[in-house]
Amino acid sequence: MGVSKPEVLEIARNTYAINEFGMATCFLLVGSERGLLIDTGCGMYNIREIADELCKVPYDVVLTHAHGDHFGSMDKWDEVYLHPDDFDLLAPDKDELNHAKYAMYPGMMAKFGTFDAYDIVPEQLRYPEKTPRLLPCEEGYVFDLGGGRKVDVVHTPGHTPGEIVLFDPYTRILFSGDACNVNLGLTATSVNTALKGLLKIKARENEFDRNFNGHIGYGGSTVHRSMPEGVLDNCLYICRGLLSGMLTGTEGQAIVPGEKPRWSVRHGNVRISYYPWRLIDDGEEPAE
Repeated sequence: MGVSKPEVLEIARNTYAINEFGMATCFLLVGSERGLLIDTGCGMYNIREIADELCKVPYDVVLTHAHGDHFGSMDKWDEVYLHPDDFDLLAPDKDELNHAKYAMYPGMMAKFGTFDAYDIVPEQLRYPEKTPRLLPCEEGYVFDLGGGRKVDVVHTPGHTPGEIVLFDPYTRILFSGDACNVNLGLTATSVNTALKGLLKIKARENEFDRNFNGHIGYGGSTVHRSMPEGVLDNCLYICRGLLSGMLTGTEGQAIVPGEKPRWSVRHGNVRISYYPWRLIDDGEEPAE
């Protein structure tokens, strides 16, 4: 028999990574008075069972953004925190294409090694049965976990309009969702908007030693690690290069039906996908 439960790794004191079959990773931070669960995975497994087992104090749930590989088990809770700019992505009557796209995320993620590496079957794939009450989590919001552990929220639009990252001074870890990683998708906003978000992280780079994004131990990989050195600077380099005209990507394919083909460009250990007609939106102030 293979592995049939998500792997749990203690990446720092009172800090756990929950790897959901190589599809997505949730993070549980435990303080003296409260805990914080960052993201809820793809929904292949009931992440609440693991969070309740690990955290013996009350805890909050926050989504880094509203994509189906990050909110999959959200229906197991009555309320979750999310940046308001992503609220519409969870409203099925707002945009049927969005809803269909996010509903297919778990199946799409599972194709990258899940069924080969784990004792999992496609029938376990699911979409949340309900949307919990959404609590606004905006720039500057602080989750006070007690014992001096305070987790700070920074709004970094790019991957989605409401993408956030979380700074944890207690462990000196940046929890970046999908905002700053080796395979960064920026088709939901302009490249200029994404650059503004990345520059917020750059301005605080002395506050973290490791950057854990929402996908470690990806696919069938047995390696569970933070983002490699240089990722932030390479993301910045690509965005600046695209905006200045120094870099030009190549046309690829649409990720999901109904979308236009994405373009991509590589530099160092980073690949960014984007739309060349959305380098900077009309009326938008340049990032620099």
